[in-house]
Amino acid sequence: MSSDTVRIERASRRGRSRAAGRSGVWANEALLFPLIVGVVHWLLVQIPATLAFLNVTPRDHSAPYSTLPPPMDGLAHWIVEPMRQWDGLWYRLIAVEGYGAGSGTAKAAFWPLFPWLMEWGSRITGWSYETVGYLGANLSFFGALLVVYRLVSLDFDRATARRTLWALALFPTALFFTAVYTESIFLLLAAASLLAARQGGWWAAGIFGLLAALTRSAGVMLLAPFAVLFLKQYGTDIRRWFPSIIPAALPALGPAIFGWHLTEVGAKFWDFVTVQEQWYRFNATPLETFRCATQGCDATLEVYQNGQVPFPVDGADWGWVGAFFDNLSDWTYLGSFTFRNWVGDSDTLELSATILAFALAIIGLRKLPLFYSAFVLPPLVVPLFSPGAVHPLMSMPRFILPLFPLFVVIALLVKDRRIGVPLAVLSAALLALLSMQFANWYWVS
Repeated sequence: MSSDTVRIERASRRGRSRAAGRSGVWANEALLFPLIVGVVHWLLVQIPATLAFLNVTPRDHSAPYSTLPPPMDGLAHWIVEPMRQWDGLWYRLIAVEGYGAGSGTAKAAFWPLFPWLMEWGSRITGWSYETVGYLGANLSFFGALLVVYRLVSLDFDRATARRTLWALALFPTALFFTAVYTESIFLLLAAASLLAARQGGWWAAGIFGLLAALTRSAGVMLLAPFAVLFLKQYGTDIRRWFPSIIPAALPALGPAIFGWHLTEVGAKFWDFVTVQEQWYRFNATPLETFRCATQGCDATLEVYQNGQVPFPVDGADWGWVGAFFDNLSDWTYLGSFTFRNWVGDSDTLELSATILAFALAIIGLRKLPLFYSAFVLPPLVVPLFSPGAVHPLMSMPRFILPLFPLFVVIALLVKDRRIGVPLAVLSAALLALLSMQFANWYWVS
């Protein structure tokens, strides 16, 4: 063997060694960094929520049908109970009695996969429904961070992926990733479906998409980004579409399965649509919805069993901002029921979050891959056709959380640490405060 050959082989081995080292570093970062972000998020939500729950008199509860379950025992009283408020108790109720017989049809507004998992998990482990839901939500969020990091790293660089995770985990309403809610599991399933579809794994994408469509009504809208990716991979020649078109269409089965299940338990197929009137939602155009949210409006509601009823809708109330600055040194007032309830019911969070989301989505049309925007826009626009009479943009600060491309846009816009760090600190502080609001039964979203 010549000396040149020896040198070439040694150089080749060193190259392979360096490549393996870089691969190992990447694998470690892809696992450890999302876990670190998840732990920081959990601490910022759980500690303030628990402290507020244990030490501050709560607002009157708003449990399903005014029936509050008994306090939880042991560690669950400290950790799970502060995070089961509002919708968490509706999911518990469905896990207990199902969608049919029992307390009413309003439950059909909550899609079935999450309460089914709570019921099955409770049967297997013997733990309470809320504990199973809490663990499921938090484990799903850790998994979602891993998947989002992987997906964003494919389309951008790792620095952008890291900033995306921080923006997502520290967003002021990100407390719902820790609560007994569906935001975490939906984010995990939606991101996993998009990652699989992007890599051409259409059966995995379809199954994850179907599960997402059983978790939230927005799951069926995965058909939009699926269509973008499918046409990119297979073109317009229909002969090339089979058999991959079959799993790509699986999210469409979500509403069908839910409707079929409702009929099997004595409800009606379309209850998950018609039930919205029980939640004081009415029909409007997006422009009318924004007018109601900003200026107020007069709505006509189809009130359950009472027909059409006129209902005045209040716009966002910014008066609490002036009261905050007028009473900066009066911590008693700022921590009082009067002020906290005013902030919660002001609808300013809903309006601000919605405007921010649309601004990011519009910017994203130029900065993101097309399938990212196709994933974001339908779930942003569709809720604007059914505003709430009590809160016109009800739930929008939650609905935007699983739309991770919005946070990619933030990561692309905020690259300077001198700007990013102060924004992250401010956002984390708001996250902690809203976690306390949630634990004490004040309206957050």
